[in-house]
Amino acid sequence: MSIVREKIRYYGNTTYIKLNLSSDDGFLGYQQEIDNLTQNISVDLINPPVDIEERKFKNIGVSNTMIFQFTLNGSIYAIDYKNAGFTAAEINGNSLNKLNSFYIFEYYDSYDVNTQTKIFTTYLTKIGTTPNFTINSDNQIYNLYVPVSYMNSLFEQNINLVTGYTKISFFNAKNGVLTLFYNTIYENSSTSQKMYFNTQLDIINKTWKFINPTSINGKQLWVSTEYIKKVNNTFTKFDNEKQTYPDGTIFNKSTGKYS
Repeated sequence: MSIVREKIRYYGNTTYIKLNLSSDDGFLGYQQEIDNLTQNISVDLINPPVDIEERKFKNIGVSNTMIFQFTLNGSIYAIDYKNAGFTAAEINGNSLNKLNSFYIFEYYDSYDVNTQTKIFTTYLTKIGTTPNFTINSDNQIYNLYVPVSYMNSLFEQNINLVTGYTKISFFNAKNGVLTLFYNTIYENSSTSQKMYFNTQLDIINKTWKFINPTSINGKQLWVSTEYIKKVNNTFTKFDNEKQTYPDGTIFNKSTGKYS
């Protein structure tokens, strides 16, 4: 359950208070309120919400590895979370801002941003101490979950092998910024293909792999500042705090604290 805490200051004038999506005293967090509101509204709609059915695709890449290069200044890159702004103590000590950071893998049917459709999203939350990964059964990204509706559309076109395009980014919980990576194969490209990694799905055998090459090398996008800002403006950040219960047993009505 997520708790959003706000302080309301009274200056002797009319105070306007922003209420959450629901205003009762139920123990619901931010996401739960959104889910409940969505379900309540959907009752009044003609068509009920669709539960997306998915199939698990396992990785068959030979020595599929992924490395991600971060930078603090746009000139020096390193396969190191220190270049993402984390200290050695945070990296090795499993700090919360490190543990709450994660990678996002978004699979599209095209790299053309004007016509593409996003098919599914996968997350890598166990990020370890270095941005260097081997894709195996112990790794979260080993399995992808593909919507059955997408598979059926390919079957109707007699397509068994399909190449899609995966965009990879990293959410930094320390600064709340989304880091974008480009494919070093297309480093000198001026098209949107630069931001994607070719990914092949085998619809019959339910397997997948990165192609050309098998080793994924992502490099932090630095120079396209307007594009980076635009992507970061697509989501809202808020502090998700947990309750801190008082240690004392005697309530002081003057201070509002326990002793």
